[in-house]
Amino acid sequence: MTATTIGTGLAAVPDRAQAASSTTFGTTAPGRLEHVDEGIPVELGMRFTPSTDGTVSTLRFYKARSHPRTTPSSVSLWNSSGTRLARVAVSRTSATGWIDVKLDSRVKLSAGKDYVVSAFAGSGSYSTTRKYFSQTRTTPTLTMQRNAGVYTNGRSSSFPRSTYGGSNYWVDTVFSPSLTAPGTTSPTPTATSPAPTTTPTTPATTPTTPATGLMGWQLNARNVGLAPFGLSCSSLPQYTGSLTPAAGTRISGVRVEGNLDLRNGDIVVERSCIRPRSGSSASSGTAAIVSNFVCGRDSCPVISAKSIVIRDSEIDASGLPASQIAAACAFRGAGTLQRNYLHGMGSGICFYGTGMKHDAIAEQNYVTDLRSYGESHNEAATLRDFMRDENPDRVARFTRNRFDIADGNVTAGLFIQSTGEDIDTVLVDGNLIEGGGYNLFLNQPSSGGTYRDARAINNRFLSTGWGPSTVQGGPGWAEWRDNYRYSATAADARGAAVAAG
Repeated sequence: MTATTIGTGLAAVPDRAQAASSTTFGTTAPGRLEHVDEGIPVELGMRFTPSTDGTVSTLRFYKARSHPRTTPSSVSLWNSSGTRLARVAVSRTSATGWIDVKLDSRVKLSAGKDYVVSAFAGSGSYSTTRKYFSQTRTTPTLTMQRNAGVYTNGRSSSFPRSTYGGSNYWVDTVFSPSLTAPGTTSPTPTATSPAPTTTPTTPATTPTTPATGLMGWQLNARNVGLAPFGLSCSSLPQYTGSLTPAAGTRISGVRVEGNLDLRNGDIVVERSCIRPRSGSSASSGTAAIVSNFVCGRDSCPVISAKSIVIRDSEIDASGLPASQIAAACAFRGAGTLQRNYLHGMGSGICFYGTGMKHDAIAEQNYVTDLRSYGESHNEAATLRDFMRDENPDRVARFTRNRFDIADGNVTAGLFIQSTGEDIDTVLVDGNLIEGGGYNLFLNQPSSGGTYRDARAINNRFLSTGWGPSTVQGGPGWAEWRDNYRYSATAADARGAAVAAG
């Protein structure tokens, strides 16, 4: 069998140091199987997200029947935008059970990005288990969100997008986590970087379980940020390095007293606290506590060669008066923000001035206690531009966050507005959005950019303002499903269904 690599930016890599390989479903036979003969060709797959960088060496599928015609004609691996990363032709066989199909070379996967593994059943014959993905499922290295089973009908193999009844089509990978830290190659810190301090002598709080695997409506101040590691802002030693660190810097286990400028890129901030010394009360919204755009204007976007990561950290602006912080974002620019606790500022995660290169990913962050002043306009999270002209594999997504905006001059909990530039794609998945204004606002102004491929899936809304969702201008949501009002007592927190608006 030969693996065919297809598409720009394919990450096919030679063998290198890997942790132990694992599969999602093991070697046992699936339960509650039913066999389907559609009579028309169908691509069947599973959407998954690695929690760490790694590689895939083998694709696999479960074959329940011995008749050779039930063998898929090919198996494929895709990125989230539908670019095929690998495809392997499969010979017909009478064998049953789990069948492994080895790739000629490993394909590199990145932590936090979505992928799909699929098989093309040209005969329309396959096995499935319904309602298997009626809830999120996790392994130590992978997360499969609710409705992770995907399919599409067609005469030839193509990217599967549709879902049906939480079905699992039993297609899998052999995934090997990298031994290096996720998303980094651990370069030597610059002379201005502090020596990492990962834990204080005495934990300031009782450690809890981090948010990995949790949905947005399960997040709180105890399972994101510093608290899961027994840390607090006051317990950390003060950072003494540059507030404009060089590329390659790793900032870990420190308290930063000031505003961080990460414009040089290739910087990781983890298990740290950032407390600003200044903000902005102006309504321009250009100020930020942490940023990686080049200047305070929309004409100066992110241009660094490599992106930045902020994870398991706290940004606390509660020490400044609202008059100084109401128009400041906790973060502005583009990058990956994971499992952070952001509170006390005017707005939370501001993805704008995002440039043309890097992902804009907000995952499992808790944004709360935002403050307004004067004419400030506040959002817990916002996306204003995201173009894929130069990098078609870029990803913009807000997944499994909790966005709470109960105070102030609220526009929306999550505001997606194509102001000035286009938004080519955005995924909103698994979030709890609560508070005033509109919880979720999709907007295309009469003058400015356009948006497309906007998808909202499996979110929960708790509105104390104008309502859960609205759409003003533009084509509307390309995909809207499984979105509900939040109910603390209902299974999976599902209250009444919410329309797109």
